Amino acid sequence: LTIDGTEIPAGVYISYQMDALSEAQSVLAEEQPDLDMTAEGFDFKKQTIEGVAAEEWVKNKTVELCRTYVASNRMFDEYGLSLTAEQKAELSAYVKSTWDEENMYAQYIYGYDTLGEYYETLGVGEKSFEAIQTVFTKQEALFNHIYGEGGELEVPAAELEAKVLSDYALIYSFQVDPAYGKAQDYVDKLNSGTAFPEVKQSYDQAVAVAEAEEAKKEAEEAGKEYDGTLPEDVVVAAVDEAALKSVVNVKDTTPSESYVADVFAMANGENKLITVSEESTAVDGTTSTTVSYYVVQKLDIAADADVMANYKDSVLYDMKSSELEETLKAKGAAYAVTENAAAIKLYTIDKLEK
Repeated sequence: LTIDGTEIPAGVYISYQMDALSEAQSVLAEEQPDLDMTAEGFDFKKQTIEGVAAEEWVKNKTVELCRTYVASNRMFDEYGLSLTAEQKAELSAYVKSTWDEENMYAQYIYGYDTLGEYYETLGVGEKSFEAIQTVFTKQEALFNHIYGEGGELEVPAAELEAKVLSDYALIYSFQVDPAYGKAQDYVDKLNSGTAFPEVKQSYDQAVAVAEAEEAKKEAEEAGKEYDGTLPEDVVVAAVDEAALKSVVNVKDTTPSESYVADVFAMANGENKLITVSEESTAVDGTTSTTVSYYVVQKLDIAADADVMANYKDSVLYDMKSSELEETLKAKGAAYAVTENAAAIKLYTIDKLEK
């Protein structure tokens, strides 16, 4: 395959063919939710995706990805960009680890010691893999150059900050097992002025004491000598403040949509007990409800410089990544393509499906 004078290495083509097949399977699953692609006798090539024969769909998507590969390299050069020594070192280390380090996923799923070994069986060599990873890094650099600070299409910092504030919430939280006390009692401690890490430590202490009491009781009932820490001697460690912090996205659904809604309805500094009810149905058809209790304190995300910096990058990507993707796709779509039909026939998806 040659795109506007640039010959696509076989390994690069096959790698993008793998991506295209994966995307095709995802689209097919969306179109036919009840289709079992793992069923015996299932033939992917007999399917149609978006009205196109599956194999043709994969081929078209592969060519599209190859066009974008060329477009990315060229746009990177057109902007006069170059990879830093750090980026090159990270790329080299990643490629080397993929080829040289044992990988449990590769061993379990594919039966090969390393992912590199698996890729090579498909026809993707180390150089082709590195070429594709390099393009990913170039696309990231392009994105930052165009949309980042000082870029020609820079998104104003105020707009990014506003997006972070509307889409993300910073909280302290921990879950309370009612066997170890009333969850509301811990909220009351917060409202009385006790710091959140200290409140969490008091909960941990209650749990540890109760567990020690239970262990002591079991030993006594069994007629054995209890050799553990006495309940009155239990002392738990101080709680790591950072471990209590978490960032919630407005689109999150864990532990529930109602939980997320409650978090976003809270004011900064507010403490609240949030309950989450979940119904489950047993094999015999009977239903039961499980209630979980969360002690939550809403923090001022704007006051945390590190979190704001991290999530400004995230919202920038959310806002503009598809725009760059479409720009590169359009640039690639204008290129002339010359196919080596005989060679492409060799790159069937049969081997990739195994």
